[in-house]
Amino acid sequence: MKILNGYSAIKEQNTVLTIGNFDGVHRGHQKIIKQIVKLSKKKNLKSVVITFKPHPSVFLKKNYKPFKLTSEETKIEEIKKLGIDYLIFLKFNKNFNKLSPENFVKKLVNFRPKFIVVGYNFRFGFKRKGDVHLLEKLSRKYLYTLKIIKPIISSNKITFNSTFIRKNLELGKYNIVKKMLGRNWLLEGKIIKGRGRGKKLGYPTANFILNDYVLPMKGVYVTKSYFEKNKKKKYFGIANIGNRPTFNEKKVFFENHFFNVKNFLYKKKIFVELLAFLRKEKKFANIKVLKKQIEKDILLAKKILNKSK
Repeated sequence: MKILNGYSAIKEQNTVLTIGNFDGVHRGHQKIIKQIVKLSKKKNLKSVVITFKPHPSVFLKKNYKPFKLTSEETKIEEIKKLGIDYLIFLKFNKNFNKLSPENFVKKLVNFRPKFIVVGYNFRFGFKRKGDVHLLEKLSRKYLYTLKIIKPIISSNKITFNSTFIRKNLELGKYNIVKKMLGRNWLLEGKIIKGRGRGKKLGYPTANFILNDYVLPMKGVYVTKSYFEKNKKKKYFGIANIGNRPTFNEKKVFFENHFFNVKNFLYKKKIFVELLAFLRKEKKFANIKVLKKQIEKDILLAKKILNKSK
């Protein structure tokens, strides 16, 4: 997969393309991307995914709290796994935001699409005035074929989308999140020095700040981690996401305790998959009670890990 920025020339003349934010690269996104890969192979064209940098919501400041499901690196990796030829990042700025729906389509025509593949609810152009009906109408003018992909809907009639995944993360319904993503949720960050409380308790932690990620239900999770330069080596453990109410803290941290690592480097990038949600964060009467609960959390986490082997 080649990664391009802006309107870089694609050597091959004709393409199959899709466009969107693809935050989460969940199963609904995967269905769209798999379709363009399938179509490109069938028609001997190149497959192209177009996305934005920064996310439009960041540029427009519509979200007053962090909301991202994936980092840019994770988004690239998940799209790459699906067999795409080109991933293109378009700069979302003031001028791009003001494009009329038709001028938006004219920009896409630069990539010479024979087919444009989008989800059923795709919106585009200034104030999101364009929809799939307009995209279909413009296809005759700009000589592409439009393919509209139906959503993935769960057995209880819930549509798989990024908004619903964020909501379920916040509610602690992590099994639903995993089902919709089609994988474990992956977080990344740089390890920072904490207050050393975990070490004093006998459970040292690698800490990082969630930054742009949506804040999931505060509590304890089973984790699988790896470090930037050695992604094949996995480390299991538990993590607390929260503000440590037992110690009356305010700032939210991700604190990861490993079962099989004693030393780790500060400022090193860490990637952590959440495997399961154990319990909500709570305030304990004292440190002794907290230590007993951590022991119980570790025992339960190890049981879950042994079952999954």
